[in-house]
Amino acid sequence: MGWGVFPALNILKVPEQRLFLKTLMKRSHWKFTLIGAVVIITGILLGTVAGPIDSWHDVWHTRYGNIWFAAFIIGIITLAWGVLVGYRQTMKVLFNDSIWELAEKGNAKPLYKALFLTAAVESIEVFGFVALLALMILF
Repeated sequence: MGWGVFPALNILKVPEQRLFLKTLMKRSHWKFTLIGAVVIITGILLGTVAGPIDSWHDVWHTRYGNIWFAAFIIGIITLAWGVLVGYRQTMKVLFNDSIWELAEKGNAKPLYKALFLTAAVESIEVFGFVALLALMILF
């Protein structure tokens, strides 16, 4: 959101930006959360039921097990960060009437600062996804 959607919003007027972001977050957040959970569950099943991990020994003492476990932990942390931190930060900015009113009156600096902070907070998710891709390439 912070890296792709926020910069593209500059073509909209401030009230339209806020309405668009609120609508997008309300309609997509739980869907993306569910999709993330399904991906993690699928990874567990692909590594264990349909994969080579049969015991904890395989997790700790094989290269595949180490990478699989690292991906599991990174996936859980990334999803939790998005749900518990990133989403809350975004909604905090969207429901802060004062910065949006200032932006409508021509002082967009506090809004841009808040959106930049939100993008920075959400960057943790991007780093999580990059780490997961790196682990996939390692295997």
